[in-house]
Amino acid sequence: MREFLKQLFSESGEASFSRTGSFLALGISCVWVTYIVWTTRALPNLEGLTLFIGTLYGLGKTGETVQRVAGKRQ
Repeated sequence: MREFLKQLFSESGEASFSRTGSFLALGISCVWVTYIVWTTRALPNLEGLTLFIGTLYGLGKTGETVQRVAGKRQ
């Protein structure tokens, strides 16, 4: 567990925060959609939820890319 947390917040790319955050958001979203389907018997619109999860991952990767590019220029 300690090693995972160390890798999670490191810049090595092994266990990045964007990947872990996206995984957590995906898990919570699956539970939420399952609850909605269970109670209403109807599938909700998933476009916004997909965009939200993709944006979390994209922002994390964009930040990592900007740091790499800025680091190479110095």
